[in-house]
Amino acid sequence: MTKQEEQEFREKVTQTIFPLVNNMTEDQIKQIMISVENSNPELPVGFADMLFQQIMVYKYNK
Repeated sequence: MTKQEEQEFREKVTQTIFPLVNNMTEDQIKQIMISVENSNPELPVGFADMLFQQIMVYKYNK
């Protein structure tokens, strides 16, 4: 990913995913991530883990 693509990705996640996970537990978020990962084998390996980490950083550092 280029720096611009990375920035766009972060902005999109901030606008779409973060508002939904604010009131969810870590276990709920993990279950959703596992479900999405299993339903989308074309996602890069480690994508769900990376996204989960980003969500946790946002959730606990806002």
